[in-house]
Amino acid sequence: MAKILIDILAAKGHYHATLKMAKLLKEANHSIIYALKYDFKNDIERQGFIYFPPIPIPAPIKTKIGENIDSNKKSTLKKEWIKEFELLILKIKPDIVLLDEQVAFKSALYSIYKVPTILLQTKPDTRRIKGIPPFFHYYLPRKIIINNFYCDLLWKKRKIRARINLIIRLNLLKNRDPLSICNSIVSSYGYNFNKYIDLERSFGIGIKGLPRIILSPKAFDFPHNEEKLTHRIGPLVNVKREGKIKHPRYNVLVKKIEKFKNSRKGSIIYCSMGTITKSDLKRCNVFFQRMVKVARYNPFDLVILSTGEHFDINTLLPLPENMLVFEHLPQIDLLQKCDIMITHGGMNSITECVFCEVPMLVYPLSRHWDQPGNSARVVYHSLGLRGRIEKDSVNKISNKLNLIKMNYDSYKDNVVKMKRQFEKENNSNQIVEIILNTVKDHKNEKNTPNEQRT
Repeated sequence: MAKILIDILAAKGHYHATLKMAKLLKEANHSIIYALKYDFKNDIERQGFIYFPPIPIPAPIKTKIGENIDSNKKSTLKKEWIKEFELLILKIKPDIVLLDEQVAFKSALYSIYKVPTILLQTKPDTRRIKGIPPFFHYYLPRKIIINNFYCDLLWKKRKIRARINLIIRLNLLKNRDPLSICNSIVSSYGYNFNKYIDLERSFGIGIKGLPRIILSPKAFDFPHNEEKLTHRIGPLVNVKREGKIKHPRYNVLVKKIEKFKNSRKGSIIYCSMGTITKSDLKRCNVFFQRMVKVARYNPFDLVILSTGEHFDINTLLPLPENMLVFEHLPQIDLLQKCDIMITHGGMNSITECVFCEVPMLVYPLSRHWDQPGNSARVVYHSLGLRGRIEKDSVNKISNKLNLIKMNYDSYKDNVVKMKRQFEKENNSNQIVEIILNTVKDHKNEKNTPNEQRT
């Protein structure tokens, strides 16, 4: 039995994406420990896993840019952080760490204590792939001669920006950025940080040479060959994670949906911009206002909007009779009752739509993450349509919804076909084999320097 530490970003999307994987590992008699902030504690324990406070990253030293820091102060702060990190590792004693790829640099810290690390990717593969654009780009690959040239150009621009970002973080923000401090710490242990830096990826700074587990489904991606050390095990979706829902207001909604289905005048449309509305309230406000008008333009449809807890629902009043607004809804359960979802294009929402056989209209909320790339893949596989949240008018949104409704059987069939491919991997125990082999290989390694080990 292995003790597995899951060290991921404290985001609901990242957490939910790992639950089925963690469940499979637990069923194989492995001990699962989640290191996340306190907000997740109750749900982690409810799922039957062990909760632990977050594994810290080095805290920046508060100074002005260019200001020199006393070497004794730097040394003291570094020793204090290492001591805190060491105490946590000695307390948990993990056999292996599943580390969120967005903080891949932390793998260098785990290497100090000879803890094997596998990088965990909740998105589709975001590393550079020939003929496929960076994930934050809207471009849809085509079978034309100029395609590879254009994608190469996009990747070169991305790499230049990543290199500039790296220089700033390691030099200008020295001792003020977690990456810089991490580099300073591990360098004193003989780890050549720059040797393993990976800039050939859509987001952040990566680390070369480590095995990677991608939790998103291969069938959803653009066709391409896999890299060495890359394992595709997704989608692993816990469709029962919400349990039995007893919320009174939701039960009223369910009854209204059942009544609407009996009349069958139109479509049931569910709209949600996911759990990240807090970071883009202004854009969400404009879009939600447009959705109120879309509901008025389509009086025979039932429109259900989930705004998130940080949005003031009162700003949408008065609502049309065919529209209901909630701060939060149990998405998986609701999707099983809906015809179309308007989504921001997060990987979890798309995967859940496929499992619930719901065509999509995707409006990427963030231009800096995976949502534009996800929307391109939705269109590529004809699982739905997409739009531009900052550009599409009420008429455009309504027209795209009507286009999906007019061709509903075709989109539905494509979603069902994708679901069948997803289901082949949803109960995969390949993750158990990957973990066991990695732990076994690590134990059999000779006593080599940390740098070679990593």
